[in-house]
Amino acid sequence: DVILDIVTKDALLAIFSFAFVVIWLRVNTQSWFLALVGFFEIAISIPIAWFIFTVVFQIKYFASLNTLALFIVAAIGADDIFIFMDAYKQSQYHPEILVDLETRMSWVYRRTGTAMAITSATTCAAFLCTLITPLASLQSFGIFAAFVILIDYLLVMTLFCTAVVIYHNRYENNACLGCCCPCGLVDPSNTEEARLALEGDEEVKRDRISEFFKVKVAGFIMVPLHRLILGVLFLSWLAIAIWQMSLIEATKESEQFLDENHPLQKSVTLLNTHFPTADDDLGLKVHFVAGVDEIDRTGVNLLLDPENFGSPNFVAGFDFNEQCQEDLVNFCDELKTAPKYKDLIKRKSGLGSVYCFVEELAAYNVKGDLTGDEYCDYVRQGAWKNRNWQVNPNDLSEIMPRFLKEKSCFDENGLETISGRYQDEIGWNGLSLMYASISTESNVLDPFGVDGEALTRGEYDQFVDIAKEQEKIISKSCGGAVIMTDLDGKFVFMNNQSIYVQSAIQSAVLGVAIAFGVLLISTRVFHLALFASISIMSVLASVVGTMVMLGWTLGSIESTLIGIIAGFSVDYVVHLAHAYEIANGNTYDRITEAFSDLGISVFNGMITSVAASIPLFFCQLQFFAKFGTFLCLTIAYSWIFANFGFMTLLAQLKIPLKEKGCRL
Repeated sequence: DVILDIVTKDALLAIFSFAFVVIWLRVNTQSWFLALVGFFEIAISIPIAWFIFTVVFQIKYFASLNTLALFIVAAIGADDIFIFMDAYKQSQYHPEILVDLETRMSWVYRRTGTAMAITSATTCAAFLCTLITPLASLQSFGIFAAFVILIDYLLVMTLFCTAVVIYHNRYENNACLGCCCPCGLVDPSNTEEARLALEGDEEVKRDRISEFFKVKVAGFIMVPLHRLILGVLFLSWLAIAIWQMSLIEATKESEQFLDENHPLQKSVTLLNTHFPTADDDLGLKVHFVAGVDEIDRTGVNLLLDPENFGSPNFVAGFDFNEQCQEDLVNFCDELKTAPKYKDLIKRKSGLGSVYCFVEELAAYNVKGDLTGDEYCDYVRQGAWKNRNWQVNPNDLSEIMPRFLKEKSCFDENGLETISGRYQDEIGWNGLSLMYASISTESNVLDPFGVDGEALTRGEYDQFVDIAKEQEKIISKSCGGAVIMTDLDGKFVFMNNQSIYVQSAIQSAVLGVAIAFGVLLISTRVFHLALFASISIMSVLASVVGTMVMLGWTLGSIESTLIGIIAGFSVDYVVHLAHAYEIANGNTYDRITEAFSDLGISVFNGMITSVAASIPLFFCQLQFFAKFGTFLCLTIAYSWIFANFGFMTLLAQLKIPLKEKGCRL
């Protein structure tokens, strides 16, 4: 009930984020009709993408990370709508395209379609960079997010474009408070009114925010002293951010599910860190298996078949002979009594906690019964070792079915059968023994917590050394290698943590490289692509540096977020770069026109994303709380570096653009 209550409250906070998106769309478009259509196309992109993801491409693995696509498309989808609507509004200041609605919308379509295609392609490619990781959860997230962004772009250019035409013909300058009535055709239309206004003597003024970016912001950047101050501030900050970024490290403790101040999380933390481990606490069960080879993963694709992890390979030459049995018993004794393992293996009554079915099988072979205290004392004290206890392999088919039904002498309650206690250790298939396993409990690791990679790997390496040491002996008598593993996924998660770190670095680098390539191809201007990539790298360094300052370590959540920074931070700088590239005149003229056309669009996109992320700060679930912080940081830094970093570089260097031909 507590967890359900937390999830419910966090879901309500997410609703506030989406509600703000709708309200800000209404403020920007000045129409409830366009705001609702815009939000509808944002929302409907999720089920359409899901249909393509699951039905068309037959991808069955739907990761929990995929829920982040809701917030991603809300931010990016709103940006696209602002770009389209602001281009539509700005078109009324260009008399040459106000011939009719078709000419006007053609201009809007071409102007915004290219810019949004560049940003959408770059963002999709950045998300698809997750395919370089072997982790199915990250691959699933990247593919699904890319589909969502693609569908959203297509819907903006089709559904929302159609809605703007309807709005122009029926509701613009005619509806009360932006509502959808009256429903008659607007006469004269907004296009006709705009053309008549431009033909008149009265000067047509733009909205205040557009004028602010055109006059104030562009004017600020054109002052050399201001550029010097901005350069010093940015370089100083980047030096600090890069220094902090270099200090990031993999998490060394269990990842928290809830906020650290939540009573439930405090209880878990206290239990994990402030209380010593008792002898009867369950430790991670580590298996040393003879008779099993590496899993055959031929044809395994978790995206298409999440249940298919591969096929087990059993060693054809495995032989549970008398010498093999004796070597396994000696291995059990060493794990129980060797002083070198006292810190590695959990101790119970002074001995290492070991699951050794061969001991009970040996006693059963001698006595023929395991019932009663007398017989169990015989088993536990090892008196059977003084007899000829080894089982003839030819007798296993007769002995094993009866033996498995006996009660285990090592069960404190005396209720657990041999087959129940050693269900993972005895590889009996009804006819022969396919494998034999000796298991022990870790003194440090437990099957429930999520420990840091460094801690887990330290324990893992020690268990691997034991397996290698015993393989020299057991492989000769039993046949085949000795494989060390656990069945609780602890070592798999340890490996995943390492992959998270590698994927974060690789995805971030590849994302920046893709952004540079797309920009270079689309603008055919090398320095624009280079400066935009520098802006994206600055955002990456700033976000990661701030994460370190906030005390974050590199866990699964943080690694995933770092991997998508390039895809998230590309929008604003690409829009300004494209606006600069298609503008006319010298450097200052292009900067002024870029800010005039897209300053307000980029600003509205930033406001929407930042404000929508704020409710997530208050989520108890750390996954959403951290994503809210990440979203706010990435968007804020992207806006700052795009407006005052990228544009300052252009203004300072004043590299001219060729009007025609190759401009590389």
